[in-house]
Amino acid sequence: MIRTSLLTAVCFAFTATIALAQNDAETFDLAYKFEAGQNFHTKVLHLVTVETRIKGQTQVATTRSLSTKTWKIQKIADNGNITFVHMVDHVDMQQTVTGRQEVKYNSLTDKKPPHGYELVAAAVGVPLATVTMDRHGRVLERKDTHNQFNPGIGELTIPLPQQKVKIGTKWSIPDEVKLKQDNGQVKKIETMQVYKLEKVETGVATISLETQVITPLNDPKLRSELVQRLQRGTIKFDLDAGRLIAKQFDMTETVIGFNGADSQMEFLARFTEEPSTGVATAEVPGQPAKR
Repeated sequence: MIRTSLLTAVCFAFTATIALAQNDAETFDLAYKFEAGQNFHTKVLHLVTVETRIKGQTQVATTRSLSTKTWKIQKIADNGNITFVHMVDHVDMQQTVTGRQEVKYNSLTDKKPPHGYELVAAAVGVPLATVTMDRHGRVLERKDTHNQFNPGIGELTIPLPQQKVKIGTKWSIPDEVKLKQDNGQVKKIETMQVYKLEKVETGVATISLETQVITPLNDPKLRSELVQRLQRGTIKFDLDAGRLIAKQFDMTETVIGFNGADSQMEFLARFTEEPSTGVATAEVPGQPAKR
């Protein structure tokens, strides 16, 4: 009886090992899949809180941007390339700064935007760009047709690997961040967007993303600007439907000495994107994590 139990346990362990090995060896094709005439809507939320302390004085600035955007799929080429028109259908934005009056703008309800939001208002509800990308999200051609604004961090498309990959595979996209210095010159910072396929469950791929800074940067003031351009979080991608399910980036950074030895900046941000019906709402689906 004991011998039978041991044999059963060994067989079970052997079978489990084979299944695990097969899962490790399985490869997945991460690619966009659309049809001509489709409209793909997403809701984008960007929340930022910046707290600065300079010579004992504290100032807190918070911004919130909620927008709905649309990809109008125009054409699918024989080789899988996808051409779409990018639009922002609605924005709901607000900004508060210690000691100042709150500024708000909602494109659905406000006929005239407040000062500083004119370009944002002009970019709502009009074609912003016509984009052609390959099925793996690499932008092949982009024709901007309007001055654009960025309602949050993140690229327009997700650059996916060009070949099938297995769980644990990493791929990187080089990037460059331009920071303006006090003398008016621009310092170019080389970065790398590092992606990794973390897991695949029930047809949903979970991909991590982290920005790695390549160029050494010792200037705290420039560092305080750079941290606002970094990305760290996860992307969920539907393998069968070939489109984004969810994206969430969270950043928490502290920079000391950005404006004098006794200064400090705390940066807290959350960026989310998820599919929507295209109907604008004023709900807030998430808040930045508290420190």
